[in-house]
Amino acid sequence: SALGRTRGRVRDDRGARMGGDDHDARLNPIKNASVGARKMRRRSSYWAPGITTDDVRRNDIKSAAREAFAAYEAVAMGHDELAPVSNRGVDDFGGFGATLVDSLDTLYVMGLREEFTRALMYLKKRDSALSALARGEVNRDVSVFETNIRILGGLLSTYDLTGDADVLELSETLASRLSAAFQTPSGVPRSFVNVKTGHSFGLPWVGKASILADFGSMHLEWATLSARARNPIYEAHTSAVFDKIMATPVASSMPTGLFPVLFNPETGAWVGQKVSFGSLGDSFYEYLIKCWRSLDALHEADAWRRAFDAAMAAMKTSLLHTWKTSENGERFAYVAPLGGDATSMEHLTCFMPGMLVLGGAEAPTQALADDYVQMAKDIARTCVAMYTSTPTGLSADTVQFVANATSPTFTVRKSIQRPETVESLFYLYRKTGDDAYRQQAWTIFQAMKRNYRTSNGGWQGIKDVSVEHAQGDDKQQSFFLAETLKYLYLTFSDGETMHLDEWVFNTEAHPFKITKNVTKVEAAVAM
Repeated sequence: SALGRTRGRVRDDRGARMGGDDHDARLNPIKNASVGARKMRRRSSYWAPGITTDDVRRNDIKSAAREAFAAYEAVAMGHDELAPVSNRGVDDFGGFGATLVDSLDTLYVMGLREEFTRALMYLKKRDSALSALARGEVNRDVSVFETNIRILGGLLSTYDLTGDADVLELSETLASRLSAAFQTPSGVPRSFVNVKTGHSFGLPWVGKASILADFGSMHLEWATLSARARNPIYEAHTSAVFDKIMATPVASSMPTGLFPVLFNPETGAWVGQKVSFGSLGDSFYEYLIKCWRSLDALHEADAWRRAFDAAMAAMKTSLLHTWKTSENGERFAYVAPLGGDATSMEHLTCFMPGMLVLGGAEAPTQALADDYVQMAKDIARTCVAMYTSTPTGLSADTVQFVANATSPTFTVRKSIQRPETVESLFYLYRKTGDDAYRQQAWTIFQAMKRNYRTSNGGWQGIKDVSVEHAQGDDKQQSFFLAETLKYLYLTFSDGETMHLDEWVFNTEAHPFKITKNVTKVEAAVAM
């Protein structure tokens, strides 16, 4: 098989390169990857030149990742997540070892090679929970979306970074288990699937409908898997889902380019008219631009770009609002749901500035690119204010905006280590080179450090951002290592590290090599 041919070649080339906390060129495929990619893909002038590393601050973030992973490894190894106060492991994502997989590429990018090697070797053991679940030996229901972005995404990024063919094989095995969810009359997957029996089902709290942010945020991973494994079946599943989304009519009263957050996979029709760039809808729009920018031979590629631009135009007209304007004329904007509270925004929505920055790259016109970047700055300004307006320096999960009020009103007061604001600050810094974005990211990290750290080295969220010394939630999110700390680390790295013309991040911040406009070199050795 093609997979068998790949395995021998890649292991011979790279298998000996793992291990150690070494940063020389031979042991740093991040740098090697950038050098290789420059031979194949022309760099755009879109990104700010001359970005250099801030070693002191980057090392502090690296130390936080080392500390958080060590706390997980000490008492929760193999479990999905760490409960750092009760000092135990918890399994909320099927018992795959979500933190292990979510952490792999973060450990690798940061040069924490000993931790990376231990984590990977644990996952690759035949008796690991991930191996057993992927082989269908455990009768367990798993979320198709969470398993896709966290587990499959983490495995694929590890493959792209290391060329480890065993990891690719594990990715394929896992995807084959998830594939049963696509066996619906519409081809749109149900939300959960049993990895042993293949039985799939929807969630009762949404009337068993499928969620746009779930089924609409799979193509980047599945097309990447098809390209790496040379097996078109995975891409075919998710490409058909995109076609179904585009072909299914929405209510005539809805803004053109936007889609309801719920879809009935049995009837093939949309459910309701609620639109969200927060929960239930967010990453679908993110993947429109990321797939278009990143995937070679993307089916109906122009349709993805048109869909993104149409969605942004409708968002600007119908969902984008002004909270206030500063004395020097700076706009503070926010994006509210359509069919919900028009004065509210979730922290989840703070991913949008980063998405808009990506949308400006290779935009159809310079005017549109400029508009996207300006909207990104305006929304990011509000997202940062959601942090600076609290006693803890951390943002609430959901806020409301009263016109021209000094601070937002906190409606959901918890802070659960979310990455979206620091993610957007990373993109804005890479785009503009404006040190203000680095400083904002650093201030947020310092607030996280004050409020999230526990006495045993683990990090947890807090229940109320409006109270100093707030009670913790006893949960170290796997995405804290996968996303939050990775984006912070990259914000203080040089511009060549994970260059955005060479790498694309899935919605869990797992990096894949961009294949669009890249010379036809086998992906496993293209680095």
